[in-house]
Amino acid sequence: MRLRDFLAPERTIAPLGARSLQDASLQLLERLTVAHGVIDGVKLARRVQEAQAEDVVAMGDRAFLLHYRTNAVGQLLVGLGVAAAPLCFRPTDGEERCARVVLLIVTPPRHAARYLQVVGAFARLLRKPEVLAAIHDAPDAASLVELESFTGYQLPEQLTVRDVMSDRPVTVHADAALTDAARTLVRIGLGALPVVDEEHRVLGMVSEREVIRHLLTMQAFTGPDARVATPPSLGGKTVRDVMTRQVLCVAPEQPLAEVAALMSNRDVDRVPVVRDGRLVGFLTRGDIVRKLIGS
Repeated sequence: MRLRDFLAPERTIAPLGARSLQDASLQLLERLTVAHGVIDGVKLARRVQEAQAEDVVAMGDRAFLLHYRTNAVGQLLVGLGVAAAPLCFRPTDGEERCARVVLLIVTPPRHAARYLQVVGAFARLLRKPEVLAAIHDAPDAASLVELESFTGYQLPEQLTVRDVMSDRPVTVHADAALTDAARTLVRIGLGALPVVDEEHRVLGMVSEREVIRHLLTMQAFTGPDARVATPPSLGGKTVRDVMTRQVLCVAPEQPLAEVAALMSNRDVDRVPVVRDGRLVGFLTRGDIVRKLIGS
């Protein structure tokens, strides 16, 4: 299947008359809302307008990827816009990025495999200066979607977990002090750590959620009308006391799309990657998109 098969002039805007990334997303959304494959236009608009930080990814200074999973569509749809001047966006926890190309991709959760293939294809093409220049120079939507870069590009083969996982994850032992694990979570900003034994076998996971839950259960109020809780203590507690023992693990050889769909269905943000019961990597939802686009 060619990348051109996912593009259509009626879902493409060139030039894109937007002054901000938000304006661009609304213009592309308007094109997508009336496209074949949209089940519920109101629901789709609500999903885009309620975008979270992780729904917007900057592909360096080449493009912005706005990606949404929703049952408001029955198939993967791509909206493509090219602005005459760079649009700039500053995420809440990062530096400002500017780019002229905007991709709006919406997909039903069950099409995770196809979504990853399409995102990977755009990412590879947009890394090529000559392709980006041709996209910038396209005079109109019809010319843009018929660029040889799109018509001649076959979707890449299916990726595996090994292609994008972190292969040297930070870990913690079950007998480690909970205070040390909490400090490590704050330091790395990852949100969770695999818990392993001396032979690197996965015993569980400890996350900020477990630490916070433990703190809440230890709160002691000074009286029925007290507004401030007595500060709880983590002293003496170990990771074993609060870790989650039922952990979804995946293998490095598993198809990435299959695992992405599984994580979505289970509402899991991160999973240990194991071989023969031993930890060999770690995979997060953010890894999947960030490593695909090379940012």
